[in-house]
Amino acid sequence: MRLLANQTYNITMKRILLLSLFIISFGPVANAQEASGNKFFPKAKQSDTLSLREGVNTVTDIPESTIIEDKYAGEYQEANVENFSRLYWAKNILDIDDDKVIDNFIMINECKYYRENIDNDFKWEKARKAARAMIKDQVHTYDDKYQILVPVDLGRYDAERKGFPIKKDSAFKDLRRVEIGGNDGKVCGEKWEIKHFPRNVHLILNKPFNFDFFELDEHLAQAFILRYNFNKPKRPDEYKHSSFERLAFVRFRMRLVEYQGKDRERHRTTVAVMFGQIDGIDVFENPDETGLLATYNFKDNADILEASEKLDATEVSKEKKKKKKEPKVKPLFRSN
Repeated sequence: MRLLANQTYNITMKRILLLSLFIISFGPVANAQEASGNKFFPKAKQSDTLSLREGVNTVTDIPESTIIEDKYAGEYQEANVENFSRLYWAKNILDIDDDKVIDNFIMINECKYYRENIDNDFKWEKARKAARAMIKDQVHTYDDKYQILVPVDLGRYDAERKGFPIKKDSAFKDLRRVEIGGNDGKVCGEKWEIKHFPRNVHLILNKPFNFDFFELDEHLAQAFILRYNFNKPKRPDEYKHSSFERLAFVRFRMRLVEYQGKDRERHRTTVAVMFGQIDGIDVFENPDETGLLATYNFKDNADILEASEKLDATEVSKEKKKKKKEPKVKPLFRSN
Protein backbone atom coordinates (compact mmCIF):
# COMPACT_ATOMS: atom_id res chain seq x y z
CA MET A 1 0.00 0.00 0.00
CA ARG A 2 2.82 2.31 0.87
CA LEU A 3 4.43 1.64 -2.56
CA LEU A 4 1.16 2.40 -4.36
CA ALA A 5 0.74 5.63 -2.41
CA ASN A 6 4.26 6.70 -3.31
CA GLN A 7 3.63 6.00 -6.99
CA THR A 8 0.39 7.98 -6.91
CA TYR A 9 2.15 10.87 -5.16
CA ASN A 10 4.94 10.90 -7.77
CA ILE A 11 2.47 10.92 -10.67
CA THR A 12 0.57 13.79 -9.09
CA MET A 13 3.76 15.82 -8.55
CA LYS A 14 4.83 15.21 -12.15
CA ARG A 15 1.49 16.49 -13.40
CA ILE A 16 1.76 19.61 -11.22
CA LEU A 17 5.31 20.18 -12.48
CA LEU A 18 4.24 19.85 -16.14
CA LEU A 19 1.31 22.19 -15.57
CA SER A 20 3.62 24.77 -13.97
CA LEU A 21 6.05 24.56 -16.90
CA PHE A 22 3.16 25.01 -19.32
CA ILE A 23 1.98 28.16 -17.51
CA ILE A 24 5.50 29.58 -17.36
CA SER A 25 6.09 28.89 -21.05
CA PHE A 26 2.85 30.23 -22.47
CA GLY A 27 1.88 32.86 -19.93
CA PRO A 28 4.14 35.65 -21.41
CA VAL A 29 2.85 34.87 -24.89
CA ALA A 30 -0.68 35.43 -23.78
CA ASN A 31 0.28 38.64 -22.07
CA ALA A 32 2.17 39.81 -25.14
CA GLN A 33 -0.81 38.99 -27.32
CA GLU A 34 -3.08 40.91 -24.99
CA ALA A 35 -0.74 43.91 -25.06
CA SER A 36 -0.36 43.94 -28.83
CA GLY A 37 -3.96 43.10 -29.53
CA ASN A 38 -5.50 40.33 -31.62
CA LYS A 39 -8.91 38.80 -32.17
CA PHE A 40 -8.77 37.05 -28.80
CA PHE A 41 -7.27 39.95 -26.84
CA PRO A 42 -8.46 43.28 -28.34
CA LYS A 43 -6.08 46.14 -27.60
CA ALA A 44 -7.51 48.72 -25.21
CA LYS A 45 -7.97 52.17 -26.74
CA GLN A 46 -6.24 55.11 -25.08
CA SER A 47 -9.34 57.22 -25.56
CA ASP A 48 -11.31 54.71 -23.42
CA THR A 49 -9.52 56.22 -20.44
CA LEU A 50 -11.01 59.57 -19.50
CA SER A 51 -9.37 62.27 -17.46
CA LEU A 52 -11.27 64.24 -14.85
CA ARG A 53 -10.47 67.60 -16.43
CA GLU A 54 -13.88 68.95 -17.43
CA GLY A 55 -14.84 65.53 -18.82
CA VAL A 56 -12.33 65.86 -21.68
CA ASN A 57 -10.47 62.82 -22.95
CA THR A 58 -6.74 62.47 -22.39
CA VAL A 59 -4.28 64.91 -23.97
CA THR A 60 -3.97 62.60 -26.96
CA ASP A 61 -7.55 63.52 -27.85
CA ILE A 62 -6.88 67.24 -28.32
CA PRO A 63 -7.87 67.92 -31.93
CA GLU A 64 -5.15 68.63 -34.44
CA SER A 65 -4.98 71.93 -36.31
CA THR A 66 -7.75 72.40 -38.80
CA ILE A 67 -6.53 71.70 -42.30
CA ILE A 68 -7.44 74.77 -44.34
CA GLU A 69 -5.35 75.38 -47.42
CA ASP A 70 -3.42 78.64 -47.42
CA LYS A 71 -3.95 79.59 -51.06
CA TYR A 72 -1.85 82.74 -50.75
CA ALA A 73 1.26 81.29 -49.12
CA GLY A 74 4.31 82.80 -50.82
CA GLU A 75 2.26 85.01 -53.15
CA TYR A 76 2.94 88.23 -51.23
CA GLN A 77 6.40 89.50 -50.33
CA GLU A 78 7.76 90.29 -46.91
CA ALA A 79 7.94 94.01 -46.18
CA ASN A 80 11.72 94.34 -45.82
CA VAL A 81 14.28 96.84 -47.08
CA GLU A 82 15.52 94.57 -49.88
CA ASN A 83 12.06 94.07 -51.36
CA PHE A 84 11.20 97.76 -51.01
CA SER A 85 14.38 98.67 -52.91
CA ARG A 86 13.02 96.74 -55.90
CA LEU A 87 9.53 98.20 -55.46
CA TYR A 88 10.92 101.72 -56.04
CA TRP A 89 12.36 100.61 -59.38
CA ALA A 90 9.04 98.97 -60.30
CA LYS A 91 7.24 102.26 -59.64
CA ASN A 92 9.80 104.13 -61.77
CA ILE A 93 10.72 106.67 -59.09
CA LEU A 94 14.52 106.25 -59.17
CA ASP A 95 17.08 107.65 -61.61
CA ILE A 96 19.05 104.81 -63.13
CA ASP A 97 21.82 107.22 -64.20
CA ASP A 98 22.47 108.34 -60.60
CA ASP A 99 25.59 106.54 -59.32
CA LYS A 100 24.57 107.01 -55.68
CA VAL A 101 21.25 105.30 -56.36
CA ILE A 102 23.03 102.33 -57.90
CA ASP A 103 25.62 102.21 -55.10
CA ASN A 104 22.96 102.09 -52.40
CA PHE A 105 20.94 99.50 -54.30
CA ILE A 106 24.00 97.22 -54.40
CA MET A 107 24.70 97.87 -50.71
CA ILE A 108 21.17 96.86 -49.74
CA ASN A 109 21.08 93.69 -51.80
CA GLU A 110 24.75 92.61 -51.96
CA CYS A 111 26.31 93.83 -48.73
CA LYS A 112 29.39 91.59 -48.76
CA TYR A 113 30.24 92.45 -52.36
CA TYR A 114 29.67 96.13 -51.61
CA ARG A 115 32.09 96.15 -48.69
CA GLU A 116 34.77 94.24 -50.54
CA ASN A 117 34.72 96.29 -53.74
CA ILE A 118 33.37 99.80 -53.11
CA ASP A 119 36.90 101.25 -52.83
CA ASN A 120 38.18 99.57 -55.99
CA ASP A 121 37.42 102.26 -58.60
CA PHE A 122 37.84 100.10 -61.69
CA LYS A 123 36.03 97.05 -60.34
CA TRP A 124 33.22 99.19 -58.94
CA GLU A 125 32.55 100.85 -62.29
CA LYS A 126 31.98 97.39 -63.76
CA ALA A 127 29.69 96.57 -60.83
CA ARG A 128 27.56 99.65 -61.52
CA LYS A 129 27.28 98.72 -65.17
CA ALA A 130 26.23 95.17 -64.29
CA ALA A 131 23.66 96.43 -61.76
CA ARG A 132 22.08 98.78 -64.30
CA ALA A 133 21.83 95.98 -66.86
CA MET A 134 20.25 93.66 -64.28
CA ILE A 135 17.66 96.26 -63.24
CA LYS A 136 16.62 96.94 -66.83
CA ASP A 137 16.34 93.22 -67.49
CA GLN A 138 14.42 92.28 -64.33
CA VAL A 139 12.37 95.36 -63.43
CA HIS A 140 9.22 93.83 -64.90
CA THR A 141 9.46 91.03 -62.30
CA TYR A 142 9.61 93.38 -59.30
CA ASP A 143 6.29 92.97 -57.52
CA ASP A 144 4.09 95.42 -55.62
CA LYS A 145 2.25 92.82 -53.50
CA TYR A 146 3.25 92.79 -49.84
CA GLN A 147 2.17 91.22 -46.58
CA ILE A 148 2.49 92.05 -42.88
CA LEU A 149 1.54 89.97 -39.84
CA VAL A 150 -0.24 91.74 -36.98
CA PRO A 151 -1.12 90.23 -33.55
CA VAL A 152 -4.69 90.45 -32.28
CA ASP A 153 -6.36 89.55 -28.99
CA LEU A 154 -9.47 87.39 -29.39
CA GLY A 155 -12.39 87.65 -27.01
CA ARG A 156 -14.82 84.91 -26.01
CA TYR A 157 -16.66 83.04 -28.74
CA ASP A 158 -20.00 84.65 -29.58
CA ALA A 159 -22.46 81.81 -30.16
CA GLU A 160 -25.14 84.11 -31.61
CA ARG A 161 -22.88 85.80 -34.16
CA LYS A 162 -20.84 82.58 -34.59
CA GLY A 163 -17.38 84.00 -34.35
CA PHE A 164 -14.72 85.70 -32.26
CA PRO A 165 -14.73 89.41 -31.46
CA ILE A 166 -11.35 91.13 -31.58
CA LYS A 167 -10.74 93.08 -28.41
CA LYS A 168 -10.76 96.84 -28.69
CA ASP A 169 -7.06 97.40 -28.14
CA SER A 170 -6.17 95.23 -31.13
CA ALA A 171 -9.23 95.69 -33.39
CA PHE A 172 -8.96 97.70 -36.61
CA LYS A 173 -11.33 100.66 -36.62
CA ASP A 174 -11.55 103.21 -39.44
CA LEU A 175 -8.07 102.33 -40.61
CA ARG A 176 -6.99 104.69 -43.37
CA ARG A 177 -3.22 104.67 -43.16
CA VAL A 178 -1.08 101.54 -42.62
CA GLU A 179 2.59 101.53 -41.68
CA ILE A 180 4.36 98.74 -43.53
CA GLY A 181 7.81 97.59 -42.58
CA GLY A 182 9.10 98.38 -39.11
CA ASN A 183 12.59 98.15 -40.60
CA ASP A 184 14.59 100.06 -38.02
CA GLY A 185 17.49 97.62 -37.76
CA LYS A 186 20.89 97.85 -39.39
CA VAL A 187 21.34 97.48 -43.14
CA CYS A 188 24.81 96.33 -44.16
CA GLY A 189 26.04 97.27 -40.68
CA GLU A 190 24.60 100.78 -40.80
CA LYS A 191 21.53 102.22 -39.11
CA TRP A 192 21.42 105.56 -40.85
CA GLU A 193 18.92 106.45 -43.55
CA ILE A 194 19.65 105.16 -47.01
CA LYS A 195 19.35 107.98 -49.51
CA HIS A 196 16.68 107.38 -52.17
CA PHE A 197 15.53 104.17 -50.44
CA PRO A 198 13.11 104.73 -47.53
CA ARG A 199 13.14 101.77 -45.17
CA ASN A 200 9.39 101.80 -44.57
CA VAL A 201 6.19 102.56 -46.46
CA HIS A 202 2.95 104.23 -45.43
CA LEU A 203 0.00 102.77 -47.30
CA ILE A 204 -2.96 105.10 -47.85
CA LEU A 205 -6.33 103.39 -48.39
CA ASN A 206 -9.03 104.89 -50.56
CA LYS A 207 -11.64 104.15 -47.89
CA PRO A 208 -11.58 103.31 -44.15
CA PHE A 209 -10.97 99.69 -43.22
CA ASN A 210 -12.67 97.93 -40.29
CA PHE A 211 -12.06 94.48 -38.84
CA ASP A 212 -13.22 93.75 -35.29
CA PHE A 213 -14.91 90.34 -35.66
CA PHE A 214 -14.32 87.19 -37.67
CA GLU A 215 -16.75 84.35 -38.21
CA LEU A 216 -15.79 80.76 -37.42
CA ASP A 217 -17.86 77.59 -37.40
CA GLU A 218 -18.69 76.47 -33.87
CA HIS A 219 -16.97 73.07 -34.25
CA LEU A 220 -13.79 74.66 -35.58
CA ALA A 221 -13.95 77.20 -32.76
CA GLN A 222 -14.24 74.45 -30.13
CA ALA A 223 -11.23 72.66 -31.58
CA PHE A 224 -9.23 75.89 -31.63
CA ILE A 225 -10.10 76.68 -27.99
CA LEU A 226 -9.09 73.17 -26.86
CA ARG A 227 -5.76 73.43 -28.66
CA TYR A 228 -5.12 76.86 -27.24
CA ASN A 229 -5.99 75.89 -23.65
CA PHE A 230 -4.04 72.62 -23.48
CA ASN A 231 -1.23 73.28 -25.93
CA LYS A 232 -0.71 77.03 -26.11
CA PRO A 233 1.46 78.20 -29.01
CA LYS A 234 4.84 79.66 -28.13
CA ARG A 235 4.72 83.43 -28.07
CA PRO A 236 7.27 85.35 -30.13
CA ASP A 237 9.75 87.27 -28.00
CA GLU A 238 8.19 90.62 -28.89
CA TYR A 239 4.83 89.48 -27.46
CA LYS A 240 5.98 87.62 -24.34
CA HIS A 241 5.05 90.48 -22.05
CA SER A 242 1.90 91.60 -23.86
CA SER A 243 -1.44 91.56 -22.08
CA PHE A 244 -3.13 89.60 -24.87
CA GLU A 245 -4.99 86.65 -23.37
CA ARG A 246 -5.83 84.73 -26.54
CA LEU A 247 -3.25 85.64 -29.12
CA ALA A 248 -3.90 85.15 -32.85
CA PHE A 249 -2.29 86.64 -35.94
CA VAL A 250 -3.80 88.52 -38.88
CA ARG A 251 -1.94 88.59 -42.17
CA PHE A 252 -2.70 91.61 -44.32
CA ARG A 253 -2.28 91.06 -48.08
CA MET A 254 -1.80 94.42 -49.79
CA ARG A 255 -0.98 96.01 -53.13
CA LEU A 256 1.07 99.18 -53.30
CA VAL A 257 -0.22 100.82 -56.45
CA GLU A 258 0.89 104.43 -56.82
CA TYR A 259 3.76 106.41 -55.33
CA GLN A 260 2.64 109.62 -53.62
CA GLY A 261 5.95 111.02 -52.40
CA LYS A 262 7.91 110.98 -49.16
CA ASP A 263 7.03 111.93 -45.60
CA ARG A 264 8.65 112.07 -42.19
CA GLU A 265 7.79 109.77 -39.30
CA ARG A 266 7.59 110.98 -35.73
CA HIS A 267 11.23 109.96 -35.32
CA ARG A 268 12.12 112.12 -38.33
CA THR A 269 12.92 109.16 -40.54
CA THR A 270 11.86 109.23 -44.17
CA VAL A 271 9.06 106.96 -45.36
CA ALA A 272 7.63 106.37 -48.82
CA VAL A 273 3.93 107.17 -49.14
CA MET A 274 2.01 104.83 -51.44
CA PHE A 275 -1.60 104.65 -52.43
CA GLY A 276 -3.00 101.11 -52.54
CA GLN A 277 -5.47 98.62 -51.19
CA ILE A 278 -5.91 95.59 -48.95
CA ASP A 279 -6.54 92.52 -51.11
CA GLY A 280 -7.49 90.33 -48.19
CA ILE A 281 -6.68 89.11 -44.69
CA ASP A 282 -6.02 85.70 -43.17
CA VAL A 283 -6.31 84.73 -39.48
CA PHE A 284 -3.75 82.25 -38.11
CA GLU A 285 -3.26 80.49 -34.79
CA ASN A 286 0.53 80.78 -34.94
CA PRO A 287 3.08 83.48 -35.87
CA ASP A 288 4.70 81.17 -38.45
CA GLU A 289 1.47 81.37 -40.48
CA THR A 290 0.28 77.87 -39.60
CA GLY A 291 -3.12 76.89 -38.26
CA LEU A 292 -5.19 78.94 -40.70
CA LEU A 293 -8.58 79.74 -39.19
CA ALA A 294 -10.23 82.06 -41.73
CA THR A 295 -9.58 83.87 -45.00
CA TYR A 296 -11.27 87.00 -46.32
CA ASN A 297 -10.86 88.45 -49.80
CA PHE A 298 -12.00 91.91 -50.83
CA LYS A 299 -13.18 93.01 -54.24
CA ASP A 300 -10.66 94.78 -56.44
CA ASN A 301 -11.24 98.49 -56.75
CA ALA A 302 -11.55 99.19 -60.46
CA ASP A 303 -11.29 102.91 -59.81
CA ILE A 304 -8.21 102.64 -57.61
CA LEU A 305 -6.03 104.92 -59.73
CA GLU A 306 -8.82 107.45 -60.19
CA ALA A 307 -9.48 107.47 -56.47
CA SER A 308 -5.83 108.21 -55.75
CA GLU A 309 -6.23 111.58 -57.45
CA LYS A 310 -9.13 112.46 -55.15
CA LEU A 311 -7.36 111.85 -51.86
CA ASP A 312 -7.99 114.33 -49.11
CA ALA A 313 -5.18 116.88 -48.91
CA THR A 314 -4.41 115.82 -45.34
CA GLU A 315 -3.52 112.32 -46.54
CA VAL A 316 -1.02 113.48 -49.13
CA SER A 317 2.61 113.82 -48.15
CA LYS A 318 3.35 117.22 -46.63
CA GLU A 319 6.86 117.07 -47.99
CA LYS A 320 5.55 116.58 -51.50
CA LYS A 321 3.49 119.78 -51.26
CA LYS A 322 6.42 121.85 -50.01
CA LYS A 323 9.32 120.51 -52.03
CA LYS A 324 10.60 122.06 -55.22
CA LYS A 325 10.01 120.52 -58.59
CA GLU A 326 12.24 117.48 -58.98
CA PRO A 327 14.06 116.57 -62.19
CA LYS A 328 12.25 114.10 -64.36
CA VAL A 329 13.30 110.53 -63.71
CA LYS A 330 14.58 108.66 -66.71
CA PRO A 331 12.33 105.66 -67.41
CA LEU A 332 13.94 102.24 -67.27
CA PHE A 333 12.16 101.18 -70.40
CA ARG A 334 9.58 102.62 -72.77
CA SER A 335 6.17 101.09 -73.32
CA ASN A 336 5.08 100.40 -76.86
